[in-house]
Amino acid sequence: MARPGERSLTVALREAVRLRDCLALSLVPAVALAAFALPVARREALAFVYREPSLLTAYTAHVVHFDAAHLAANLLGYVLVTGFAYVLAGLAGYRRLFWVTTATYLVAFPPVLSGLNLAVPRDAVGFGLSGLNMAFSGLLALVLVAYGARLDDRIRLRDAPALFFGAIVTISIVALPSGTARGVGVASAVLAAVYVVAARRSRRGDPPVNLRAGWLDAGVLGAVALLGYQYVGFSTVTADGGIVNVYVHLLGFCLGFIVPYSAIVAGVVDGGADGGFLSD
Repeated sequence: MARPGERSLTVALREAVRLRDCLALSLVPAVALAAFALPVARREALAFVYREPSLLTAYTAHVVHFDAAHLAANLLGYVLVTGFAYVLAGLAGYRRLFWVTTATYLVAFPPVLSGLNLAVPRDAVGFGLSGLNMAFSGLLALVLVAYGARLDDRIRLRDAPALFFGAIVTISIVALPSGTARGVGVASAVLAAVYVVAARRSRRGDPPVNLRAGWLDAGVLGAVALLGYQYVGFSTVTADGGIVNVYVHLLGFCLGFIVPYSAIVAGVVDGGADGGFLSD
């Protein structure tokens, strides 16, 4: 069994990335582009109106955009976070988890995220792909740890909440009101530290794993995409002349992490059963 550092990352990527998977993942951008080609009046009818919600618009609103810059930003975010999640999941042996989770996001998350918006009564209209993008960034946080666990035996998937809470710290700095941010940021930092300290104590004395730089670079780039997207998804910059929905972005990220992590912990999905390319 070859160690990750003994194998070419390029070869592993060629085997991990499949054309049919890329075509399947491209359906979401294709639908968003098709929706953008519709007349403005039709797009307005497909947006989620909080005062007049419907199951149809709870779905369609997530692919509706009214400005080319907003659409381009969301499609770029989708490619980055979903792409890194797909590649790292494949390399780490969590391809099955990725696809089960992706199906859950696309089928169940649109009405859930739209419906949760109704918990805050207001006269507003919701639209855009960013809520689903944030869900995929939650999955990226999980598969980053799964990938790290393949690279270094001292890392365990149960340590994933440390990265999750670390990302919440970033979110609290970027997006939340100052008073709330301090409380959420401090609490998240403490929880992340608890996980890190517990992990270090449980693996004290384990030898480090030496790897070629390419394998580490892939993980670092994934981490940059994860944390960097929080600055985009939780910035105060308006889109399409509206207000960025920080609330649904936070829900998307949290649910996007909690759902697959809980499924693995509960044994509902045996994510690592497909082996992965790091252990060939």
